[in-house]
Amino acid sequence: MTARSPSSPAPAAPASAAARPTRRARGRPTREEGEVLRTGLLDAALQVFIARGFEAASIEGIAKVAGVAKVTVYRHYASKDELFVEVARRAQLSVRARLGTVADAGLPLEAALRAIISRLVEGYTHPDYLAVMRMVIAEAGRFPALGRAMLDDSAQISEPLVAYLQALKDAGQIDIDSPYDAAVQISGLASGAGRYLLLTPGRHPVSRKRSVESLVTLFTRAWRKQP
Repeated sequence: MTARSPSSPAPAAPASAAARPTRRARGRPTREEGEVLRTGLLDAALQVFIARGFEAASIEGIAKVAGVAKVTVYRHYASKDELFVEVARRAQLSVRARLGTVADAGLPLEAALRAIISRLVEGYTHPDYLAVMRMVIAEAGRFPALGRAMLDDSAQISEPLVAYLQALKDAGQIDIDSPYDAAVQISGLASGAGRYLLLTPGRHPVSRKRSVESLVTLFTRAWRKQP
């Protein structure tokens, strides 16, 4: 064996355990990681359902877009049907998220309605929302329980508006019989009363503002207490 020259550098010593990069032990993901994963799966499913429709969409295709293995999707959702239901309900509840606390701002009726209706219109005319609702209607026969679930979800969308209208009624500022029915009427007209599902609404700011203002005028004139 050839001897090493005194001037030759000594071989590098193996890295100590403390110097090696640490990795989280394999196991169940944290709650935060689980939420991030589920959000990614729903985003991917929405993208695939819109692009291909329910029938042509596949769990394999959704997994590919999400960048995960197919088995990972099945760990969270038992079937494509279950995933579609979750996507549909998420799209509807996104309208509720847009409202935030706008109805709790203590604004006068006209200003509050303008803010509320503007955000409802933004949500109900969003292209993703409309695409999902059209698929829900097309697949209604396949998902008989979905319609009821989405009606229940719609009550959550109206909660901030119902509370605001109830407060105004209690204060004697508006004349309405049922805050809930009034909130449903606002939501129904802000959503286009179904016509947006047939004809994609224009998203020009001027057109949208005109639509919002007409609803604000309608409801304030109908509900405001007369002196």
